[in-house]
Amino acid sequence: MSTIVCAISGTAPEQPVYSPKTRQVYERRLIEKQVQENGRCPVTKEELTQEDLCEMKVNKVVKPRPAAATSIPGMLTLLQSEWDALMSETYELKTNLDTTRKQLSHALYQHDAACRVIARLLRERDAARAQVVQLQDQLSNSTPANAPVGSAEGETGLTPQILNKMEELAKSLAKSRKQRTFPDLNPLEEVKRMECKGSFSTIHQSTAPGVVCVDVHKAHPHRIATGGVDSQVILFDAQKSKPVQKMAGHSKRVTAVKLHPDKDVVASASQDATAKVWTCSSTTDWSSQYNCLHTIRKHSAEVTDLSIHPLGDYLLTASLDKSWAIHDFATGRCIRHMQDLDSAYPCMSFHPDGLIIAGGTQDKTVVVWDVKEQATVATLTGHEGAVQTLSFSGNGYYLASASTDGVVKLWDLRKPLNIQTIKADGPVHSVAFDATGQYLAVGSKSVQVFNFATKTTLTEAVAFKDPGQHDRVVPGL
Repeated sequence: MSTIVCAISGTAPEQPVYSPKTRQVYERRLIEKQVQENGRCPVTKEELTQEDLCEMKVNKVVKPRPAAATSIPGMLTLLQSEWDALMSETYELKTNLDTTRKQLSHALYQHDAACRVIARLLRERDAARAQVVQLQDQLSNSTPANAPVGSAEGETGLTPQILNKMEELAKSLAKSRKQRTFPDLNPLEEVKRMECKGSFSTIHQSTAPGVVCVDVHKAHPHRIATGGVDSQVILFDAQKSKPVQKMAGHSKRVTAVKLHPDKDVVASASQDATAKVWTCSSTTDWSSQYNCLHTIRKHSAEVTDLSIHPLGDYLLTASLDKSWAIHDFATGRCIRHMQDLDSAYPCMSFHPDGLIIAGGTQDKTVVVWDVKEQATVATLTGHEGAVQTLSFSGNGYYLASASTDGVVKLWDLRKPLNIQTIKADGPVHSVAFDATGQYLAVGSKSVQVFNFATKTTLTEAVAFKDPGQHDRVVPGL
């Protein structure tokens, strides 16, 4: 059997090609290289191109073994050499792996150290920002050294412009109130069938549990704000049954919260003698992050209650330091601060028209203050305990007040007279009329709902006294 041999190398070609022009057999890679470089056959010196080469179909050539592999000792030597090379390569790979691990460990250590440094810098930045906000608040509430005596603590006073705006709004509200209808008002039978649909006891921190106050948005009732013993303000979405935002900034328990009726703004009061105004960072999503816009520091004792004027521009704060104040929502600046009064004020609220302020005192009275006249126009007496809470009816005709002696009094503000007294099942901490003024809710050891059976008489419609609904007193409605 003849063997094909390359004319150039003299060995059996792996990919043989044949040239009819030179009648020679070549190894493809060798002849192609010669053709590209010289254009001639290195054997016959004839001109040659790629087209002159024809591929040969032959059986695959099996290379003969080297001389060293033709005997058992030679094969053992080859295997030993391959083994040594493999071990050497394995050693180098292990060495590289160990080096890479050390480099990775060092990089992770540096990353961890960098994260700790960044966290420390963020804490320092937040602390610096808090100090800046505090200094800004102190500056905005401070009085210049050369300011006249009449401008105590930088107050602007209830100017004629402010009073004119309040009067115009009160007139328009008084006209529209007579035309108001409530097609969605639940009939008495529906109210009597009301039952608990959900209980949420873990929305505040478990280390300091307890909801102290609550407020429901007037236009969007699924938006709920709560204040807790843990000094946080929680924004709760009733549709999703979960908290959507937490606002931390007070140093003691939150005593009152209010949702602005027209803006994504929350006001809060605390035992730390401050009130805060929180504004949403988004103009389209009410559940986005809230930031503290203003911190009000006009009081020297616990701020007990808040109320928002119907204009939506002014915030009322009451305190145990025997004072109350009206503030500008936009700037946080105090407009009028009534100080050194006869008693502390556990509760206070604007009238639905905005021209009257009612405040419950620890002296067992309800004080009615006329915004236009800027003077007390009535003092309602009859309670045997400190007045803890009060609420105006939606039509503005009635005022409900409650005290620690467990008594709720209904006042007709047109006379003014106490037209009904209701005895609750314990000290009352919260009362609230519904938007229609038809129902009154009373929170003590349980929640009682009363209905106007006549124009001047309330009767109990339903009471929520089942175990598990409320374990203690009801501080907010």
